[in-house]
Amino acid sequence: MKLWKRIVLGIAGIILALLLAFGASFVWYYPHYRASKAPVDIAVQTAPGEVQVMSCNLRCINPLDFGKKSWFYRADLLVDGVAEAAPGVVGFQEATKWQYNYLCDVLTGYGSVIEYRDNAVNSEGCPIFYRTDLYDRIDSGSFWLSETPEQMSKSWDAAFSRICSYVILEDRATGAQFAVFNTHLDHESEEARINGIGVVLDKIEEFGGIPAVLMGDLNAEEDSETYQSATESFFDVKYQTEDTMQGATYQNWGTELDRDCIDYILISKTGFAVESYRVLNETRDGVYTSDHFPICALLRLTETETDTDA
Repeated sequence: MKLWKRIVLGIAGIILALLLAFGASFVWYYPHYRASKAPVDIAVQTAPGEVQVMSCNLRCINPLDFGKKSWFYRADLLVDGVAEAAPGVVGFQEATKWQYNYLCDVLTGYGSVIEYRDNAVNSEGCPIFYRTDLYDRIDSGSFWLSETPEQMSKSWDAAFSRICSYVILEDRATGAQFAVFNTHLDHESEEARINGIGVVLDKIEEFGGIPAVLMGDLNAEEDSETYQSATESFFDVKYQTEDTMQGATYQNWGTELDRDCIDYILISKTGFAVESYRVLNETRDGVYTSDHFPICALLRLTETETDTDA
């Protein structure tokens, strides 16, 4: 047999083996997954003017994720972590349509916004979920991180089309408004990351001086030009409070716990005070619920404060 035929057959065999392994994992865990789709009642306990925000890279549904890395095994464990953090606003990254639908089913009491980055069957989005009992949605939308952000597109040698979703919320208790932007920058092209964060910052400027939260997986460490560009206009919440944590956010299923942070919650330089910041780095039943740790921050809208001497 010719060498090229042996190579083709070898590749075909590997692909078939991977598909069979994924299928077996799916069949084994799907009954548990289906049973776990019961609505979860999350008790959010924040004072008027406080906002508990969370950013969580889900890890997309990937046929290479076998066993307990499978979404169908870890989905309810990840939601348990969300319930424990009890965010008023949470942004997810790498949410495929199947994962987004699951989150909509189980996260009762939350409204959400999403747009998918392309037309692929397994396309991903960066949805934002918010508590409808705490916040009214004033506006929302999505845009692409490209030279043509109003249409589905990619630029600057990005590996994939990249997107940012946003929502403008009004605190029902105080009437204060704030914006939340959630994005996932390209993992390969530094040029795409630098220009992509620029597109996001330009969009935020269009909303004037409204306090804004920018969260997500920037795929960039703190010594990068991407991070430096973002923090010219925004504060990194971990450095705005004494009640803070450091450490890896992407940890590759626990194998790279010494990595630097690449996931962030950033806030505009006016409009917020930071009460606390946490990397939610616990496993659940010994399982990493994603290849990233979620992060969470308790913010306070400073416009809601009153002069006690008045």
